[in-house]
Amino acid sequence: MSVAQWFPGHMAKAIRLIEDNLKAVDFVIECRDARAPISTRNPLLAKTFQNKKRLILLTKKDLASLERTSQIMKTLEDEGHVVLLVDVHKDNIKRLVLEKTAEIMKEKHDRDKRRGIRSRASRAMIVGVPNVGKSTVINRLASRKAVRAENRPGVTQSLTLVKVSEALEIVDTPGLLWPKFETESMGIINALVGSIKETGFSLEVISDTARDYLIEHNPNSLQTRYSITTFDSFYESVGKSMGWLVSGGEVDDVFVRRMFLKDVQNGTLGMITWD
Repeated sequence: MSVAQWFPGHMAKAIRLIEDNLKAVDFVIECRDARAPISTRNPLLAKTFQNKKRLILLTKKDLASLERTSQIMKTLEDEGHVVLLVDVHKDNIKRLVLEKTAEIMKEKHDRDKRRGIRSRASRAMIVGVPNVGKSTVINRLASRKAVRAENRPGVTQSLTLVKVSEALEIVDTPGLLWPKFETESMGIINALVGSIKETGFSLEVISDTARDYLIEHNPNSLQTRYSITTFDSFYESVGKSMGWLVSGGEVDDVFVRRMFLKDVQNGTLGMITWD
């Protein structure tokens, strides 16, 4: 199967905007999905930001395997990044990010203090692939609806400055994909967590990947949710058990697959880290 490729015009423009404004920020907040901390990184942004300090904000903590995600966090921290794992709806995002900002900016603020310079508000550029919760993070930081938060890529089309506090300002950027996934697996994982539309890869490939993973790692979740005892003819069995049928009592294979993926993505079948 060929690896999905795309690079819409607004994303190429966004890359240029980011590059043009990078010098005006002190550090970068990179939002990634805690279920895919590696696959939801943008390699283009990694190259662009290589000389900037980064706070990697792992969202959707409530849907991820804490054991596996913690292992990946340790690797990221060993690489020199500051990492924060959050539930964007329940955690005190503002307090946590301001604490990490103080940690990241401590060296500069100490240097300014020695020189008798009053430090200005720190400025961070916030980035992330689509649907990792970036807009929700910004609204929680701003304590208001500062940007649109929608479950689809490319909603933000320009850079926006948002004041968080006297200590921090953030520059919002569009949700960005990249010209080509490095591997097919990375693309499928992005589809599984909802960062790209399912049409980036076939519905069959995405749903079968999730099915095979759960059969191997958490079969009880499938048996409990769908009241099935065997995984033979999986979608047909699930469709009959759940009543996902069309006229004549036939199983609607496409609908069953979509409902199965919905269960995967909303945590009904357990907390999963795909990387």
